[in-house]
Amino acid sequence: MKQITETSFQQGYFKIPRTLLKQQTGSGQLENMGAFFQVLSHANYSETTYNIHGLTIFCQRGESLISNLHWSILFGWTRYKTARFFKRLEREGIIEILPHPEKTFHIRIINYDLWTGSAQPADSSQKEEESSKAFHTFWDNYHQIMRKPKVNVARARHEWEKLTKEEWQLAIDRIEDVYYHTNDTRFIAHASTYLKDKAFLNEYID
Repeated sequence: MKQITETSFQQGYFKIPRTLLKQQTGSGQLENMGAFFQVLSHANYSETTYNIHGLTIFCQRGESLISNLHWSILFGWTRYKTARFFKRLEREGIIEILPHPEKTFHIRIINYDLWTGSAQPADSSQKEEESSKAFHTFWDNYHQIMRKPKVNVARARHEWEKLTKEEWQLAIDRIEDVYYHTNDTRFIAHASTYLKDKAFLNEYID
């Protein structure tokens, strides 16, 4: 390992919680942690626009458009093992895998600013408070407008935490649009599905 100097930090750094390091005792866990460090180091540091098969894709800070095949090469793993690794990160709420019509592998690292030292715990606490307040507004409005029973609040909250602040507001503002453009109200989705599918991004032609 090369000696660390002040210039070593000019391209940024990561903050790794000590509790996380203590948990990684097995060789498999250390391997996974090393792979996650690769994910952090290859994520976009600032917004970048890509054109893939004629489709313009905005890749935000903390996101990546690297293919599953290229990730497997970076990790030195099989594509199957790589896909399982990313599914595990998604299941544990560490990343979000964003859907695309061209099946582009687009991921977002949740709490990227905390990992890179760009946000302090106080900022995280403030965001949590804002998130909770906005979620309760969404939760009440959704069930009042959609006339659905309030079920699966934990699942809905889990999907809510994956969204950006801008998406929080859209999720609240577009409830009525989705309701009035649903032909058969018997098939209105539960709140958790509405958030997971990002139904608030649907475009309608009146």
